[in-house]
Amino acid sequence: MTNFLLENGMPLYAITWIFMLPIAATLIVMGRQIVGIKGFGLAMPLLLGFAFAATGIRLGLSMLLVVVVSAYIIRSILGNFRLLYLPKTALIITGSALVLMFIAPFLPYKDNLQFPMATFSFLLIILSLEQFYAFLSERGLRKTVGITIETLSLSVIIYFLLTSVAVQGIVIEYPAFTLIAVIVINLFLGRWTGLRLSEYIRFKDVIFKQ
Repeated sequence: MTNFLLENGMPLYAITWIFMLPIAATLIVMGRQIVGIKGFGLAMPLLLGFAFAATGIRLGLSMLLVVVVSAYIIRSILGNFRLLYLPKTALIITGSALVLMFIAPFLPYKDNLQFPMATFSFLLIILSLEQFYAFLSERGLRKTVGITIETLSLSVIIYFLLTSVAVQGIVIEYPAFTLIAVIVINLFLGRWTGLRLSEYIRFKDVIFKQ
């Protein structure tokens, strides 16, 4: 499968990331179903994890901080205009994109960083803001901070997964086995009815007294 894609002109890094996507998604599902890490759904940890892998963890986190802060400032300004949710969200994304366009030429890119991939990653981070602010509006700051920490934890784990040479080697050498394993694991998790690890910790006094 890998050789067929290479022979048809697909870059090796693109093949690797395509095969790694189901693994990363499965890892998030395991974190939610077994451990109890919630996060902002499935898409946002994936987007941030791939963004961190493209830019590097330090630069990725720095860019995320810039985007969140700039979006918060823009959101505060737009709050005085009583705009509908979707137009306001579009303006927040537009403003954040302009901030990134302004600071992008001054970023300390590494020699191995591909500028198109980095730019695309930053756009993914901007698109993830809609879900962030929707949750903030509905649940409040305290719960949003907690979910954000869990999301970042999942994203960092995905970053290390994507940048692991050992995992990349397994995925490239055994793509069919990898996909079958992912399908089997998700079928198992789809029928998971046991307690999560976080629930064991939370209710340990009740569980172990029985």
